[in-house]
Amino acid sequence: MRRIARMLRIGGHVGVLAGALCLLLGGGCTGEPSFPSPIKMHLESGEMVISFDTDGNKHADFWQYQDPNGRKQAIAYAVEATGEAGDRIELDAIPPAECPHFVIALDGVPFELVEQLYQDGRFRFFHPPSRVICCFPSMTDLALAELFHVTPCRAYQAVRFDRGSNRIASGSGSYLGGDNSPWLEKMDYRCSFWWDANAYLTPTAVFRHELKGIHRTFRTADDGQVCAYSVGTAGLGTRGGREAILDYLRTIDRLCEQIIYERRGRVKLTLTADHGHNLVENRRISLDEALAAGGYRRSKSLRGPKDVVTISYGLVTYVEVYTQEPAGVAAYLVNHDDVEFVCYPADDAIVVCDRSGEARITQGDAGFRYDLSRGDPLQLGAIVERLRGQGSVSADGSINGDALFDATVDHVYPDPLPRIWGAFHGLVENPPDLVVNLRDGACYGSRFFHTMIRKVTSTHGSLNRINSTTFVMTMLGELPPALRSRDVLPALEEARAPR
Repeated sequence: MRRIARMLRIGGHVGVLAGALCLLLGGGCTGEPSFPSPIKMHLESGEMVISFDTDGNKHADFWQYQDPNGRKQAIAYAVEATGEAGDRIELDAIPPAECPHFVIALDGVPFELVEQLYQDGRFRFFHPPSRVICCFPSMTDLALAELFHVTPCRAYQAVRFDRGSNRIASGSGSYLGGDNSPWLEKMDYRCSFWWDANAYLTPTAVFRHELKGIHRTFRTADDGQVCAYSVGTAGLGTRGGREAILDYLRTIDRLCEQIIYERRGRVKLTLTADHGHNLVENRRISLDEALAAGGYRRSKSLRGPKDVVTISYGLVTYVEVYTQEPAGVAAYLVNHDDVEFVCYPADDAIVVCDRSGEARITQGDAGFRYDLSRGDPLQLGAIVERLRGQGSVSADGSINGDALFDATVDHVYPDPLPRIWGAFHGLVENPPDLVVNLRDGACYGSRFFHTMIRKVTSTHGSLNRINSTTFVMTMLGELPPALRSRDVLPALEEARAPR
C-alpha cells in the first residue's frame, strides 16, 4: 500500500523543523548527483564510445556506447584484473519485466527545453521525447490526476469557492494535507508538503532535498513501477525561468546516468511532467477595473447578481470566476488588455468569447462542434475547414477527436475543444462559472505570494501551447510523437509489454 498520504498528514511541526534545519545546514540536504563527466569520447566501429572514471583514479572504468542516431544503447564495466572494458550490456535486450521501472514526474517543464537538451546530447539513454498536451487549466493537481488516472480533484486549486456555504473554502491547510491531490496515492516519493513554501523561497535547497529522497527511494526498489515527484522544479522555474529549468534538467540527466550506472543497466527510466511553463516575466494584474465598468464587484460570497468571487491563490495565467451572471461578466472582462478570451457554460454549450467574436462548443455525434457566430476566438476556423475537406467533420459538424488533436498539436491552442469542455465537465468536482485565459506576461493570484517571491520569471495555467505542452520520454521504447496526458500511462504500458 502507498503510505505517502498518511506520512504527509502526520509530518506536522516535525516536518517544518526538519526542513528548516536542512536549509540552515549548508543550503539544504545534499543531493546533487555525483556521476562524473566523461574523460574521453572516440569513434569505434561506427559507434561513439564514451569513457568515464567513476572512482577518481584517472583511469576509465565505465563505458557507454552510442548508436549512429546518438542513443546510448549499451554499457560496459572494467574487468578488475585488466582494467579493460568487460562484456557489453545491451540495454534494449533487458526485458522490462526483469527490472524495475522508475518514473520521475517533474513540475513545470515546457517541451521545447527538453527537446533543446535532447538535441544537445542530453538524456540519450532515452528514446526521443514526445509532446504531452495536458488539461486546461494547465495546473499540477489537475494534470497529474489525469495522467495517473485517479479520481477528479475537488477544484482547480486548493482554495475553492464552496457553493453550499457560499464562501471561499480551504487553502493552505487543504494544500498541506494533499486534499486536492488524489494523484498522491500513486507516488512512492513526494517530499513533505511542509517543504513547499520553501520551494519558492529557496527552491535549490528543496530540489537538492528531493534528489536525495528520490535517489534513496529508487535504491531500495527491486521491481515493479516506482514513481517520484519533484515540486522544487516548480519554484526553480518560477524564480529562474528558462536557464533555471535547463539547469535542473541537466541535473536530472546526471541523476539518470547515475541510476543506470549503479543498477548496471538493469532498470527502465521514464521522465515526464505535469504542464508547461511560459518562460516570460509575468506581472500580477487586477480585474477590478474591468468588473467595475459593468457594475460588478469582487466579493467573498455571492449575495446578489453583481457580486463576483475570484480565486487568488497561486500566480497563474488564468482566472476562475464565480458569478450569477457569467455572460454579463464576460462582456466586460474581454475588454481587459491582458485577457485573451473567456469561456463559460450556457445550456448545453461552452461559450468562448474575446473582443472580436464568439464561438460555441457543443458535443456532436462524433466529437465536438465549433460553431462561430462572429470572429474566431480560438483561431480554429481554417483548421476545421481543412479537416472538413479531409472527411474528418461529420454531417452534424462534429470533428473527429484524433484528427483535431493531430491538427492542433502545434496550434496556438492545442486540442482546445475537449480541454475547454473538460474544464467544466468532469475535470474537477467543483468547476467555476467562468474561466479567463490570460496573455503570457500577465498572471493573477495572491498578492502575498507575489510580494514574497518578488519576480515571477515564468508561470503557467493558460490554454496556449507553451503553458500546455510538456513531455514524456522513456527507456521502454519509442512513444507516439504527441499524446494527451491521459494517454501517457497506457502508452508506457504498451511499450513495457513483452514483445
